[in-house]
Amino acid sequence: MPAKIELGTLIHGTLRNEDLLQAFASELYRLAGGTGEGDQPQGIINEAMDLLDNASEEKFEEFASELVNDLMDALNEYAPDGYYFGSIEGDGSDFGFWAIEDED
Repeated sequence: MPAKIELGTLIHGTLRNEDLLQAFASELYRLAGGTGEGDQPQGIINEAMDLLDNASEEKFEEFASELVNDLMDALNEYAPDGYYFGSIEGDGSDFGFWAIEDED
């Protein structure tokens, strides 16, 4: 059974791709029930870990930002109705699951 999301901050105070890749891949793994199985989690998790562990600096710089975005999209799939995964308004370095604010 997949784990439940934890609302609030997952990682804060950094925009370094190395930090974000590790945190996002770990959370995706946890949410996928520790198996990384599902529609896309295993492939993205493997790609992130490979990039972190084996990529040259040049390859890392070329692919890291796109992979961070892919991980954020995958995590957002776990957000319940009325919530999203990303940075909170007002602090671009505070990533987690947040309530969608009404614009009214």
